[in-house]
Amino acid sequence: MKILLSAFAFSPILGSECGVGWHWALSLAQKHDVTVLTHAWFRNDVEEALRVSPVSNLRMEYFHVEPFWSDFKRAHLDSQLYITYWQIRVVGFARALQARDDFDLIHHITLGSIRYPCWLGYVGKRYIAGPLGGGERAPARFYRGTPWRLRLRELIRDVVLFSFKVDPFAQAALGRADKIFCRTEDTANFIPRAMAHKVVVANEIGAPSVVPRSAPVRRKPRTTFLFAGRLMALKGLHLALDAMAQAIRHGADMELLVVGDGEMRECLVAKALALGLSNRLTMRARIPQVELMALYHEADAFLFPSLHDSGGTVVLESLSRGLPVICVDLGGPKHFLNESCGIVVSTVDASYEDLVDRLAQAMLRFASLDDDALQFMHDAAIAQASRLTWAHQVEQVYGALEA
Repeated sequence: MKILLSAFAFSPILGSECGVGWHWALSLAQKHDVTVLTHAWFRNDVEEALRVSPVSNLRMEYFHVEPFWSDFKRAHLDSQLYITYWQIRVVGFARALQARDDFDLIHHITLGSIRYPCWLGYVGKRYIAGPLGGGERAPARFYRGTPWRLRLRELIRDVVLFSFKVDPFAQAALGRADKIFCRTEDTANFIPRAMAHKVVVANEIGAPSVVPRSAPVRRKPRTTFLFAGRLMALKGLHLALDAMAQAIRHGADMELLVVGDGEMRECLVAKALALGLSNRLTMRARIPQVELMALYHEADAFLFPSLHDSGGTVVLESLSRGLPVICVDLGGPKHFLNESCGIVVSTVDASYEDLVDRLAQAMLRFASLDDDALQFMHDAAIAQASRLTWAHQVEQVYGALEA
Protein backbone atom coordinates (compact mmCIF):
# COMPACT_ATOMS: atom_id res chain seq x y z
CA MET A 1 0.00 0.00 0.00
CA LYS A 2 1.20 3.51 -0.82
CA ILE A 3 0.79 5.76 2.22
CA LEU A 4 1.19 9.50 2.66
CA LEU A 5 1.94 9.93 6.38
CA SER A 6 1.16 13.43 7.61
CA ALA A 7 3.53 14.14 10.50
CA PHE A 8 3.96 17.84 11.24
CA ALA A 9 6.22 16.81 14.17
CA PHE A 10 8.85 14.33 12.98
CA SER A 11 12.36 13.71 14.28
CA PRO A 12 14.76 10.83 14.95
CA ILE A 13 16.33 12.61 17.94
CA LEU A 14 13.40 14.29 19.68
CA GLY A 15 10.80 12.60 21.83
CA SER A 16 7.07 13.10 22.34
CA GLU A 17 5.08 13.77 19.14
CA CYS A 18 8.26 14.01 17.04
CA GLY A 19 9.30 10.53 18.11
CA VAL A 20 5.82 9.17 17.45
CA GLY A 21 5.96 10.34 13.83
CA TRP A 22 9.44 8.88 13.33
CA HIS A 23 8.66 5.45 14.81
CA TRP A 24 5.39 5.12 12.91
CA ALA A 25 7.17 5.90 9.65
CA LEU A 26 9.85 3.27 10.32
CA SER A 27 7.29 0.64 11.29
CA LEU A 28 5.02 1.31 8.32
CA ALA A 29 7.97 1.23 5.92
CA GLN A 30 8.58 -2.41 6.86
CA LYS A 31 5.45 -3.39 4.92
CA HIS A 32 4.36 -0.38 2.88
CA ASP A 33 5.63 2.32 0.52
CA VAL A 34 5.64 5.39 2.80
CA THR A 35 6.04 9.08 2.02
CA VAL A 36 6.25 11.35 5.06
CA LEU A 37 4.97 14.91 4.80
CA THR A 38 6.50 17.05 7.55
CA HIS A 39 7.67 20.55 8.38
CA ALA A 40 10.92 21.61 6.72
CA TRP A 41 12.44 22.56 10.09
CA PHE A 42 13.11 18.87 10.77
CA ARG A 43 14.96 18.26 7.48
CA ASN A 44 18.60 18.33 8.71
CA ASP A 45 18.16 15.81 11.52
CA VAL A 46 16.01 13.53 9.40
CA GLU A 47 18.34 13.55 6.41
CA GLU A 48 21.37 12.87 8.60
CA ALA A 49 19.66 9.92 10.27
CA LEU A 50 18.60 8.46 6.94
CA ARG A 51 22.09 8.99 5.52
CA VAL A 52 23.58 6.94 8.36
CA SER A 53 20.81 4.33 8.35
CA PRO A 54 18.88 4.33 5.06
CA VAL A 55 15.32 3.01 5.16
CA SER A 56 13.94 1.41 2.04
CA ASN A 57 10.35 2.27 1.14
CA LEU A 58 10.62 5.61 2.99
CA ARG A 59 10.61 8.97 1.22
CA MET A 60 10.44 12.47 2.65
CA GLU A 61 8.56 15.59 1.57
CA TYR A 62 9.16 18.85 3.44
CA PHE A 63 6.84 21.83 3.53
CA HIS A 64 7.47 25.25 5.06
CA VAL A 65 5.29 28.32 5.25
CA GLU A 66 6.13 31.65 6.82
CA PRO A 67 3.65 32.93 9.41
CA PHE A 68 1.67 35.81 7.96
CA TRP A 69 2.06 37.72 11.23
CA SER A 70 5.85 37.48 11.80
CA ASP A 71 9.08 35.84 10.73
CA PHE A 72 9.31 32.10 11.44
CA LYS A 73 10.94 31.05 14.73
CA ARG A 74 11.48 27.67 16.38
CA ALA A 75 8.78 28.57 18.92
CA HIS A 76 6.17 28.53 16.14
CA LEU A 77 6.42 24.74 16.09
CA ASP A 78 4.64 24.78 19.46
CA SER A 79 2.06 27.38 18.44
CA GLN A 80 -1.50 26.16 17.86
CA LEU A 81 -2.10 29.12 15.55
CA TYR A 82 0.95 28.35 13.39
CA ILE A 83 0.26 24.61 13.30
CA THR A 84 -3.31 25.29 12.17
CA TYR A 85 -2.05 27.70 9.52
CA TRP A 86 0.51 25.12 8.29
CA GLN A 87 -2.20 22.46 8.05
CA ILE A 88 -4.32 24.78 5.91
CA ARG A 89 -1.50 25.79 3.59
CA VAL A 90 -0.13 22.26 3.17
CA VAL A 91 -3.32 21.04 1.48
CA GLY A 92 -2.33 22.40 -1.95
CA PHE A 93 1.12 20.84 -1.66
CA ALA A 94 -0.43 17.50 -0.66
CA ARG A 95 -2.78 17.60 -3.65
CA ALA A 96 0.21 17.92 -5.93
CA LEU A 97 1.82 14.90 -4.25
CA GLN A 98 -1.41 12.94 -4.59
CA ALA A 99 -1.65 13.76 -8.29
CA ARG A 100 1.95 12.62 -8.77
CA ASP A 101 1.99 9.47 -6.64
CA ASP A 102 -1.67 8.38 -6.32
CA PHE A 103 -1.53 7.31 -2.66
CA ASP A 104 -3.87 4.56 -1.49
CA LEU A 105 -4.15 6.09 1.97
CA ILE A 106 -3.45 9.40 3.68
CA HIS A 107 -2.78 9.03 7.41
CA HIS A 108 -2.54 11.99 9.80
CA ILE A 109 -0.42 10.99 12.82
CA THR A 110 1.08 14.20 14.35
CA LEU A 111 0.23 16.42 15.97
CA GLY A 112 -2.15 13.83 17.32
CA SER A 113 -4.74 15.98 19.08
CA ILE A 114 -8.38 16.69 18.39
CA ARG A 115 -7.54 20.35 19.04
CA TYR A 116 -5.31 20.47 15.91
CA PRO A 117 -7.48 19.78 12.84
CA CYS A 118 -5.96 18.36 9.65
CA TRP A 119 -7.67 18.92 6.29
CA LEU A 120 -5.89 16.23 4.25
CA GLY A 121 -9.15 14.31 4.13
CA TYR A 122 -9.97 16.60 1.21
CA VAL A 123 -6.95 15.35 -0.75
CA GLY A 124 -6.96 11.59 -1.22
CA LYS A 125 -9.20 8.61 -1.83
CA ARG A 126 -8.97 7.31 1.74
CA TYR A 127 -8.07 9.18 4.92
CA ILE A 128 -7.58 8.13 8.55
CA ALA A 129 -6.71 10.22 11.61
CA GLY A 130 -4.85 9.30 14.76
CA PRO A 131 -4.48 7.85 17.22
CA LEU A 132 -5.57 11.21 18.62
CA GLY A 133 -5.54 12.46 22.19
CA GLY A 134 -6.45 15.73 23.82
CA GLY A 135 -9.83 14.82 25.31
CA GLU A 136 -8.35 13.83 28.65
CA ARG A 137 -8.99 16.12 31.63
CA ALA A 138 -8.98 16.04 35.42
CA PRO A 139 -11.25 17.50 38.11
CA ALA A 140 -10.17 20.98 39.20
CA ARG A 141 -9.93 19.84 42.84
CA PHE A 142 -6.82 17.79 42.06
CA TYR A 143 -4.88 20.98 41.23
CA ARG A 144 -5.23 22.37 44.74
CA GLY A 145 -2.07 24.05 45.96
CA THR A 146 -0.62 24.72 42.51
CA PRO A 147 0.00 28.33 41.39
CA TRP A 148 -3.18 30.14 40.32
CA ARG A 149 -1.84 30.90 36.86
CA LEU A 150 -1.36 27.19 36.19
CA ARG A 151 -4.88 26.42 37.39
CA LEU A 152 -6.13 29.18 35.10
CA ARG A 153 -4.26 27.57 32.22
CA GLU A 154 -6.02 24.27 32.88
CA LEU A 155 -9.36 26.10 32.91
CA ILE A 156 -8.57 27.73 29.58
CA ARG A 157 -7.54 24.35 28.19
CA ASP A 158 -10.92 22.94 29.23
CA VAL A 159 -12.72 25.81 27.48
CA VAL A 160 -10.70 25.22 24.30
CA LEU A 161 -11.36 21.49 24.55
CA PHE A 162 -15.11 21.88 24.88
CA SER A 163 -15.10 24.39 22.01
CA PHE A 164 -14.15 21.44 19.78
CA LYS A 165 -17.73 20.21 20.10
CA VAL A 166 -19.04 23.37 18.43
CA ASP A 167 -16.15 24.11 16.05
CA PRO A 168 -17.53 23.54 12.52
CA PHE A 169 -14.07 23.59 10.91
CA ALA A 170 -12.64 20.92 13.22
CA GLN A 171 -15.80 18.83 12.76
CA ALA A 172 -15.60 19.15 8.98
CA ALA A 173 -11.93 18.13 8.95
CA LEU A 174 -12.49 15.11 11.16
CA GLY A 175 -15.65 14.13 9.34
CA ARG A 176 -13.63 13.31 6.22
CA ALA A 177 -11.90 10.41 7.97
CA ASP A 178 -12.83 6.82 7.18
CA LYS A 179 -11.56 5.85 10.65
CA ILE A 180 -10.83 8.00 13.69
CA PHE A 181 -8.39 6.39 16.11
CA CYS A 182 -8.39 7.72 19.68
CA ARG A 183 -5.81 7.01 22.37
CA THR A 184 -8.34 6.85 25.20
CA GLU A 185 -12.06 6.56 25.82
CA ASP A 186 -11.90 10.15 27.12
CA THR A 187 -10.98 11.45 23.67
CA ALA A 188 -13.37 9.04 21.95
CA ASN A 189 -16.22 10.51 23.99
CA PHE A 190 -15.50 13.95 22.51
CA ILE A 191 -16.13 12.72 18.97
CA PRO A 192 -19.65 13.69 17.83
CA ARG A 193 -22.24 10.91 17.82
CA ALA A 194 -22.60 11.18 14.06
CA MET A 195 -18.98 9.98 13.74
CA ALA A 196 -19.03 7.43 16.58
CA HIS A 197 -19.20 4.50 14.15
CA LYS A 198 -15.79 5.52 12.80
CA VAL A 199 -14.04 5.57 16.19
CA VAL A 200 -11.52 2.93 17.32
CA VAL A 201 -9.60 3.21 20.59
CA ALA A 202 -5.90 2.38 20.09
CA ASN A 203 -2.59 3.49 21.57
CA GLU A 204 -0.04 5.27 19.42
CA ILE A 205 3.24 4.95 21.35
CA GLY A 206 5.40 1.87 21.61
CA ALA A 207 8.04 0.68 24.04
CA PRO A 208 11.75 0.74 23.22
CA SER A 209 13.73 -2.49 23.10
CA VAL A 210 13.77 -4.16 26.50
CA VAL A 211 16.89 -4.18 28.68
CA PRO A 212 16.45 -6.24 31.88
CA ARG A 213 18.57 -5.58 34.95
CA SER A 214 21.89 -7.38 34.93
CA ALA A 215 21.49 -8.55 38.54
CA PRO A 216 18.54 -9.84 40.58
CA VAL A 217 16.28 -7.17 42.11
CA ARG A 218 16.85 -6.66 45.82
CA ARG A 219 14.86 -4.63 48.30
CA LYS A 220 16.72 -1.58 49.59
CA PRO A 221 16.42 -0.01 53.05
CA ARG A 222 15.15 3.18 51.40
CA THR A 223 12.78 2.91 48.43
CA THR A 224 13.55 5.27 45.56
CA PHE A 225 10.67 6.45 43.39
CA LEU A 226 11.58 8.08 40.06
CA PHE A 227 9.65 10.67 38.05
CA ALA A 228 10.76 12.02 34.67
CA GLY A 229 9.00 14.63 32.59
CA ARG A 230 8.12 18.29 32.31
CA LEU A 231 7.36 19.91 35.65
CA MET A 232 3.80 21.02 35.01
CA ALA A 233 0.73 21.10 37.23
CA LEU A 234 -0.91 18.35 35.17
CA LYS A 235 1.88 15.90 36.09
CA GLY A 236 0.51 15.66 39.66
CA LEU A 237 3.81 15.92 41.52
CA HIS A 238 2.18 18.14 44.16
CA LEU A 239 -0.04 15.14 44.96
CA ALA A 240 3.00 12.84 45.00
CA LEU A 241 4.76 14.97 47.64
CA ASP A 242 1.71 14.98 49.90
CA ALA A 243 1.40 11.21 49.45
CA MET A 244 5.07 10.60 50.23
CA ALA A 245 4.84 12.72 53.39
CA GLN A 246 1.87 10.64 54.50
CA ALA A 247 3.61 7.34 53.72
CA ILE A 248 6.67 8.42 55.71
CA ARG A 249 4.44 9.30 58.67
CA HIS A 250 3.25 5.69 58.52
CA GLY A 251 6.82 4.46 58.93
CA ALA A 252 8.04 4.03 55.36
CA ASP A 253 11.56 5.02 54.35
CA MET A 254 11.43 6.45 50.83
CA GLU A 255 12.69 9.22 48.58
CA LEU A 256 11.70 10.78 45.27
CA LEU A 257 14.04 11.57 42.38
CA VAL A 258 12.55 14.08 39.92
CA VAL A 259 14.16 14.57 36.51
CA GLY A 260 12.94 17.42 34.36
CA ASP A 261 12.45 21.15 33.97
CA GLY A 262 9.39 23.35 34.12
CA GLU A 263 7.37 26.01 35.82
CA MET A 264 6.46 23.87 38.84
CA ARG A 265 10.06 23.48 40.03
CA GLU A 266 10.07 26.30 42.60
CA CYS A 267 6.61 25.35 43.83
CA LEU A 268 7.69 21.74 44.36
CA VAL A 269 10.87 22.71 46.19
CA ALA A 270 8.87 25.02 48.49
CA LYS A 271 6.26 22.33 49.11
CA ALA A 272 8.92 19.75 49.97
CA LEU A 273 10.45 22.20 52.45
CA ALA A 274 7.07 22.83 54.09
CA LEU A 275 6.41 19.09 54.36
CA GLY A 276 9.86 18.36 55.81
CA LEU A 277 10.89 16.40 52.71
CA SER A 278 13.88 18.43 51.60
CA ASN A 279 16.26 15.55 52.33
CA ARG A 280 13.90 13.10 50.56
CA LEU A 281 13.50 15.01 47.30
CA THR A 282 16.23 15.24 44.65
CA MET A 283 15.62 17.53 41.68
CA ARG A 284 17.66 17.07 38.52
CA ALA A 285 17.40 19.07 35.34
CA ARG A 286 16.50 17.35 32.09
CA ILE A 287 19.24 14.90 31.09
CA PRO A 288 20.18 13.11 27.83
CA GLN A 289 18.01 10.12 27.00
CA VAL A 290 20.83 7.62 27.48
CA GLU A 291 21.34 8.83 31.07
CA LEU A 292 17.63 8.63 31.82
CA MET A 293 17.45 5.06 30.55
CA ALA A 294 20.22 4.14 32.99
CA LEU A 295 18.33 5.78 35.87
CA TYR A 296 15.39 3.46 35.30
CA HIS A 297 17.65 0.62 36.43
CA GLU A 298 18.72 2.46 39.57
CA ALA A 299 15.24 3.32 40.88
CA ASP A 300 12.81 0.94 42.58
CA ALA A 301 9.56 2.15 40.97
CA PHE A 302 8.37 4.84 38.58
CA LEU A 303 5.85 7.27 40.07
CA PHE A 304 3.67 8.96 37.45
CA PRO A 305 0.58 10.63 38.98
CA SER A 306 -0.17 12.55 35.77
CA LEU A 307 -3.71 13.92 35.63
CA HIS A 308 -4.39 13.95 31.89
CA ASP A 309 -1.57 12.59 29.74
CA SER A 310 -3.09 10.84 26.75
CA GLY A 311 -0.02 8.62 26.43
CA GLY A 312 3.05 8.59 28.61
CA THR A 313 6.24 7.61 26.79
CA VAL A 314 8.16 7.50 30.07
CA VAL A 315 5.80 4.79 31.34
CA LEU A 316 6.75 2.50 28.47
CA GLU A 317 10.42 3.39 28.85
CA SER A 318 10.32 2.41 32.51
CA LEU A 319 8.58 -0.89 31.73
CA SER A 320 11.23 -1.64 29.10
CA ARG A 321 13.85 -1.45 31.88
CA GLY A 322 11.83 -3.65 34.22
CA LEU A 323 10.74 -0.75 36.42
CA PRO A 324 7.19 -1.11 37.84
CA VAL A 325 4.90 1.91 37.62
CA ILE A 326 2.45 3.64 39.94
CA CYS A 327 -0.03 5.90 38.12
CA VAL A 328 -3.59 7.17 38.47
CA ASP A 329 -6.55 6.06 36.37
CA LEU A 330 -6.77 9.30 34.38
CA GLY A 331 -5.63 9.53 30.76
CA GLY A 332 -3.62 6.95 28.89
CA PRO A 333 -0.90 5.52 31.18
CA LYS A 334 -3.26 3.06 32.84
CA HIS A 335 -3.73 1.29 29.49
CA PHE A 336 -0.07 0.22 29.48
CA LEU A 337 -0.19 -1.52 32.85
CA ASN A 338 -1.56 -4.68 34.36
CA GLU A 339 -1.64 -5.70 38.03
CA SER A 340 1.60 -7.66 37.63
CA CYS A 341 3.76 -4.72 36.56
CA GLY A 342 2.12 -1.70 38.15
CA ILE A 343 -0.44 -0.14 40.46
CA VAL A 344 -3.25 2.00 39.04
CA VAL A 345 -4.68 4.30 41.70
CA SER A 346 -8.39 5.02 41.41
CA THR A 347 -9.68 8.59 41.34
CA VAL A 348 -13.35 7.54 41.40
CA ASP A 349 -15.33 9.71 43.84
CA ALA A 350 -12.03 10.92 45.32
CA SER A 351 -11.44 14.27 47.00
CA TYR A 352 -7.94 15.72 47.00
CA GLU A 353 -7.32 14.10 50.39
CA ASP A 354 -8.71 10.77 49.19
CA LEU A 355 -6.40 10.69 46.19
CA VAL A 356 -3.38 11.58 48.35
CA ASP A 357 -4.31 8.75 50.72
CA ARG A 358 -4.72 6.26 47.86
CA LEU A 359 -1.36 7.24 46.38
CA ALA A 360 0.27 6.92 49.80
CA GLN A 361 -1.21 3.43 50.22
CA ALA A 362 0.14 2.40 46.81
CA MET A 363 3.60 3.68 47.72
CA LEU A 364 3.46 1.88 51.08
CA ARG A 365 2.35 -1.31 49.38
CA PHE A 366 5.24 -1.19 46.95
CA ALA A 367 7.80 -0.30 49.63
CA SER A 368 6.77 -3.39 51.61
CA LEU A 369 7.40 -5.92 48.81
CA ASP A 370 10.08 -8.55 49.36
CA ASP A 371 12.81 -9.57 46.92
CA ASP A 372 10.72 -12.24 45.20
CA ALA A 373 7.78 -9.88 44.65
CA LEU A 374 10.06 -7.16 43.31
CA GLN A 375 11.71 -9.58 40.89
CA PHE A 376 8.28 -10.79 39.77
CA MET A 377 7.19 -7.21 38.98
CA HIS A 378 10.47 -6.54 37.16
CA ASP A 379 9.97 -9.61 34.96
CA ALA A 380 6.31 -8.72 34.37
CA ALA A 381 7.29 -5.19 33.32
CA ILE A 382 9.80 -6.57 30.80
CA ALA A 383 7.15 -8.95 29.44
CA GLN A 384 4.59 -6.14 29.11
CA ALA A 385 7.05 -3.87 27.29
CA SER A 386 7.93 -6.73 24.95
CA ARG A 387 4.28 -6.89 23.93
CA LEU A 388 3.73 -3.15 23.52
CA THR A 389 6.20 -2.57 20.68
CA TRP A 390 5.84 0.09 18.01
CA ALA A 391 5.07 -2.65 15.51
CA HIS A 392 2.26 -3.90 17.77
CA GLN A 393 0.71 -0.45 18.08
CA VAL A 394 0.86 0.08 14.30
CA GLU A 395 -0.72 -3.33 13.74
CA GLN A 396 -3.57 -2.37 16.10
CA VAL A 397 -4.48 0.51 13.82
CA TYR A 398 -3.86 -1.05 10.42
CA GLY A 399 -5.50 -4.30 11.48
CA ALA A 400 -8.66 -2.31 12.24
CA LEU A 401 -8.61 -0.91 8.70
CA GLU A 402 -8.95 -4.42 7.31
CA ALA A 403 -11.63 -5.52 9.77
